[in-house]
Amino acid sequence: YAEQKRIFAMIPGLGDAQFARLGGIHRNTFINSPALLDGRLRLKSAPHIRFAGQITGCEGYVESAAVGLMAGLFAAAEWHGRDLAPPPADCAHGAILAHVTGGADASTFQPMNVNFGLFPPLEKRVGKRDRKPAMARRALERLEEWAATCGLNHDWACQSDSAA
Repeated sequence: YAEQKRIFAMIPGLGDAQFARLGGIHRNTFINSPALLDGRLRLKSAPHIRFAGQITGCEGYVESAAVGLMAGLFAAAEWHGRDLAPPPADCAHGAILAHVTGGADASTFQPMNVNFGLFPPLEKRVGKRDRKPAMARRALERLEEWAATCGLNHDWACQSDSAA
């Protein structure tokens, strides 16, 4: 870590600083999800194993939490004997799931944040200024439709087997 100490010492006021811990280069470890995972985040070769978060190839705290939420919902649905379809690719949850579970080319797969490039195009042509707001509205509508179709509500995951 001598080079880190040298660089930090160049910053005014840090010439005589003592560092408790110096770090390494950030490394993002991830699996080749498009080749390994099914649409419900299960390992294709061992479906009793499910992956979630950054290791799936999503990038970012919000995206990792969203993929974790989806893995939890898929697992809860399976536990209750239900088949929970993945959300549509035109909402953020569905777009990132589609990317990590098969939308990306497995031979060149790299982690990615949610972005409008992952969403399918709008059905009708919209001007550049209005495109992203229209895609955002569509995403919210599709997510709400998906949740309603799947029977998801604020207390679904908390229902007991007898209430389900």
